Amino acid sequence: MRMEPDLADPKTKRVLIVDDDVSVLTLLEILVHRDGFQIETAESGDQALQRLEGKPDAVVLDLVLPGSTDGFGILKLLAEKGGPVPPIIVVTGHSGSKAVDEVEKNPLVVALIRKPIHQDLLLETLHKALKTRRPPPPGPYVKKR
Repeated sequence: MRMEPDLADPKTKRVLIVDDDVSVLTLLEILVHRDGFQIETAESGDQALQRLEGKPDAVVLDLVLPGSTDGFGILKLLAEKGGPVPPIIVVTGHSGSKAVDEVEKNPLVVALIRKPIHQDLLLETLHKALKTRRPPPPGPYVKKR
């Protein structure tokens, strides 16, 4: 008999979402929170570096960010720092560049997801990286009379 791995409750995990586009940041925050995770957000590379000091369990990271560092710089700093690094899911609207291809090969990056973001792919990737169980899908909406 095959035993399923013991999967954690997503409520026990904190995800840092980093994106400078407030509408994308809000959408990601709603999606990830709806699946049960605790959320922290950052709108710049500088804010992200501050939030990383709180040791989130995972990071959803845009590459192009305002501030003194961007997503590329954050990945470089984390690699140089050494020690444990949370799983990083990169989301980007850029494709086909050598820099983005290099990010996809970065050992700190568990996945690179191109915008527009397919929400199920993002959530499945996050749950797999954090070994958490997805909540059951919401039932059909029924309007009460």
